[in-house]
Amino acid sequence: MATTDESWTFICLIIGFFIFEEVTLIYFDLRYRTFSKELHAHHLISFIGYFLTALLGVNHYVAISLFLLEASTPFSCVCWCLLKLKLEHTFIWKANQWILIYIFHVRTLIELWCWYICYQNWTPMKQYSHLVYIVSLFVGLTSSTFWLTPYWTYKKTKQFFNPVDWNAESKRTKKNVA
Repeated sequence: MATTDESWTFICLIIGFFIFEEVTLIYFDLRYRTFSKELHAHHLISFIGYFLTALLGVNHYVAISLFLLEASTPFSCVCWCLLKLKLEHTFIWKANQWILIYIFHVRTLIELWCWYICYQNWTPMKQYSHLVYIVSLFVGLTSSTFWLTPYWTYKKTKQFFNPVDWNAESKRTKKNVA
């Protein structure tokens, strides 16, 4: 439950990171006429969780541990850029996809580790954390563990074998149906 000057700094940087990510996502959604409800949900849940962590000054260890889930971000960005540049059949794209799929599997281990940490420290968490923070933490951890990470792992694995931008693909499918 301890906090340090460094953890405060890092929590504030993480909040800025999620604001930047969401603003960028909104820009690209408008620019390319796409919408990823999973990414928007992820950014909203994460921003609320980190904002509450900063506001209430609690549980920096779990919050910073969960930020390790964002290790997939640079590889997702490279994947998206290579798709837009029509380089999805290159060795670089395939290597990046393998790393990305591996990182999504590591995300599962990190999430399980955070569940374990919460279980091991349940008594102090109840004692020192606000209910709104605990609810936010478990909503975020549950959505990530049981919805977002499995969904993205599946989509990135599928994308390795069929390299398309699934946001653009769903937009084309909706046009064809209408």
